Amino acid sequence: MLKYFLSPLLCIFCVACSPSSSNTVSTSSDNGTTNDVVTPSLAVVPHAKTSIPMLAILVSYNNITIDAPDATWSEKLFGTNPHQLNNYYAEISNSKFQFTKANESNATLNDGVVSVHLNYNHPNTSVSSTSFDSMAYPDLKDALVAVDAQVDFSNFDSDANGVISSDELVLTFIIAGYEDAYEGTHVTNGIWAHQYCMNDSANIPTLDSVSLMDCSTGGKFALFGEKHNLANPHDATIGIIAHELGHAAFAFPDLYNTAGSYGGIGYFGLMGSGLWARQDSVEFHGNTPTHVTAWNKVYTGWVTPRSATGSTTLSETASASYDIIKIPINSSSYYLLENRNNSGYDKGLFSLKGTFNGGMALWKIDETKLSKSYFDANTVNADTANKGVDLVEAANATLDTLAHDAGDEKALFYLENVSSYESSVTGISSRGSLMTLTIQ
Repeated sequence: MLKYFLSPLLCIFCVACSPSSSNTVSTSSDNGTTNDVVTPSLAVVPHAKTSIPMLAILVSYNNITIDAPDATWSEKLFGTNPHQLNNYYAEISNSKFQFTKANESNATLNDGVVSVHLNYNHPNTSVSSTSFDSMAYPDLKDALVAVDAQVDFSNFDSDANGVISSDELVLTFIIAGYEDAYEGTHVTNGIWAHQYCMNDSANIPTLDSVSLMDCSTGGKFALFGEKHNLANPHDATIGIIAHELGHAAFAFPDLYNTAGSYGGIGYFGLMGSGLWARQDSVEFHGNTPTHVTAWNKVYTGWVTPRSATGSTTLSETASASYDIIKIPINSSSYYLLENRNNSGYDKGLFSLKGTFNGGMALWKIDETKLSKSYFDANTVNADTANKGVDLVEAANATLDTLAHDAGDEKALFYLENVSSYESSVTGISSRGSLMTLTIQ
């Protein structure tokens, strides 16, 4: 988040639909100020990294405690089965990235998870409150101090500069209680998921001779509420976790419209509304988050786009042979083409309007909107008329005209819908794991 909060129910600064009411959901997962730090100037974007250590801290209080054991969270975060975080990142990165378990000696040795009980009550405050930082953030420092005996933080200081950046260790706090972002408003013992860093020196711990969470040195943290859905409580799903770690670990900007209520990219990407996606009407929201966009994959170096002319093919996102085609427009703009088939985590595109069964996504990328100033302000897609990462909608174009729009399956190109784009892309085939097309 950039404290632009995306909720399946309601945003702090925008209204959204309940996840149980329809496929139309809020377009922002965070909130509306600039508390998130997503700029690459404050953390190394790990283009060449295949892994980053992560430490998950489960935080309990006197009045509410974490329900699930450490092992449950270790599996959810580091497991390789479907609907587990590392499985998701393995698929979207084409097996080029995973989070590794931070070494620690709490309970199960080196499972990447530590538990702490703070001897006071849950902060129970809204993220939009002026007192949020002073009430909630000291808890994070206290939690780190409490687990210091089980973790040697200096071991993560790979460049020996006395500070821990998010490129060296990702700190993830699971807070006992509820996830406000799911409900769309503050609830009792709830907290709103986000990633940020500490500006107040009083909240920056120095442990094992290294400082943690310091904004000025690239430190970050991500925090989440333990439970989703007051009406039917269950452990948090991976979508919102993957979204906020996209900010913390890769400096991804939000790709929903952070300046208003329109959809941005809707459910077509994790950094839009895709964090709340599911593959059927029974599954919990966020259990099958959709892929990040083609641009995100190029940005991280997970995929090198190729040029093409004449007849060519596109392999689906879930395939080891997944590819992206790049078509230049001018010196600062280009198109990226990818095959968003109904497979893998893109089964979450079930959440679109219509009956999703795949198709080709055509992204228009404007590099002038992907500069440091737009990252700093988290406004890459704030201008509906000129977005940095824009889905060119084949038909039923509603992302920029309907508030909190999920997007429509007919926004994708395929033979039975729209089979060409201008004169540059023609002969687009039917949907499938391998699509054919012609580039002029």
